[in-house]
Amino acid sequence: MTNDLRSLRDSWRIAIEHDGSHCPVCDRWGRIYGRSINETMAKSLVWLCQAPSDNLGWVDVPSTAPRWLVRSNQLPTLKWWGLVEREPRSEDSDAKYSGMWRPTDLGKDFVYSGVRVPKKVFTYNNVVEGHSSETVSLPECFKEYFSYTEVMNSRFSDR
Repeated sequence: MTNDLRSLRDSWRIAIEHDGSHCPVCDRWGRIYGRSINETMAKSLVWLCQAPSDNLGWVDVPSTAPRWLVRSNQLPTLKWWGLVEREPRSEDSDAKYSGMWRPTDLGKDFVYSGVRVPKKVFTYNNVVEGHSSETVSLPECFKEYFSYTEVMNSRFSDR
């Protein structure tokens, strides 16, 4: 990698870690966003852990989940904490995703064993860039409500 490219990437990284910026190359907006695990996410995970599944633990979420869960679209965000996983799409499927989800071992431990997870994840371009040092247990999630303003105002440097 050339020094010029490294310098541009370093500058871009600084810009997205703070207030965000438009990319000088593609003009796309970029920012690292912090998201806290909230009550709806926690309820979704509890439902997934208790839902009837196949012998490998997969649950057909679109067909079996309650309406509030599907409409909230919060279950997929739990992948950023490593609490859920999506079944890979089969080769012969035209669908983008399978719709099959299952809790990970960490997800089950979070629900049933009191394991703590980072309260926040920091993402850029749908990839986890970091975690907060502050942790949360399942019962504490029921005190947290999703706040769009909090997500928009969080800083990667707030870790």
